[in-house]
Parts: sequence; C-alpha cells; structure tokens
Amino acid sequence: MRDLPAASEVTFPGVFSWSPVTSAAVTTAIGADPGAWNVWRNRRLTPAPLPSAWFRRASGSPLVYRVSDILSWLAARRGDQLDTPTTWRLSLARDLGQEVTDPAEVRKLAHLYARAAGPRLPGGVTFTPTGFRDYLASLLAA
Repeated sequence: MRDLPAASEVTFPGVFSWSPVTSAAVTTAIGADPGAWNVWRNRRLTPAPLPSAWFRRASGSPLVYRVSDILSWLAARRGDQLDTPTTWRLSLARDLGQEVTDPAEVRKLAHLYARAAGPRLPGGVTFTPTGFRDYLASLLAA
C-alpha cells in the first residue's frame, strides 16, 4: 500500500468522479494487484463498495465503487483532504467545462449527467431499476 499513487495521479478514462467502476477498473487505475486489493478489502482497508443489490449479477460478481470514494481514500492515505463534492466539482470542470462552486449545484449536475448516462456502465456493469434509482438519490444526498 506504500506505493499507491496520489489521487491527482489517478485517472479513470471515460467516466466521471461520481461514476461507479468495478474493482478491476480500480486496480488498473491505481496500479495495484487484484489479489492485494482483495486482501486490503477483506481487512477493511479500502473504501466500502456500493451496495451489491444496486447491480445486476455479472460474471464473477464484481464489486463496484464510486470513483470519488477511491480518490478520497487515496488522498486520505497521504494525509491530504479531498472530499466527494470537490472530486465531483473537479470532474465537472475538467471533463465537462462546467465551473461550479456551489455544492448543491455540483450534486444536481452530477445527478443530471448520471441520469442521462443511464443504468449501463462501461465494463459490463448494469444497475437494477431500483438500484439505479437509489444510486441517483445517493448523488443528491452526498
């Protein structure tokens, strides 16, 4: 875990910071061995995955994480402060050219873009109808 990159050095191509990604995408982005990630997760050293009930069963039943949770976790490991609204605000600015400072507006825009993207995610992950509704609600509550 000592060699994990800084949050600013990690990218998740094709997704926003409020987006869900599989543990395979996480380990690729941070350069970690998938087996090591599982050990860390079993020891509760990683962020908690999103509720598995939100997603349709997939081959291998991958765990799914929100990108902002991974970035905040990486920052905290180095003693840096990086909260969820900040990761979303940075993603809006970098990926969509939206300069927004009001946290409520950041949440609304994340919700809007997530809803527009729909329940199918890169990497073969698909929300259940109820899971997608709950995920969207979680964006407004973050």
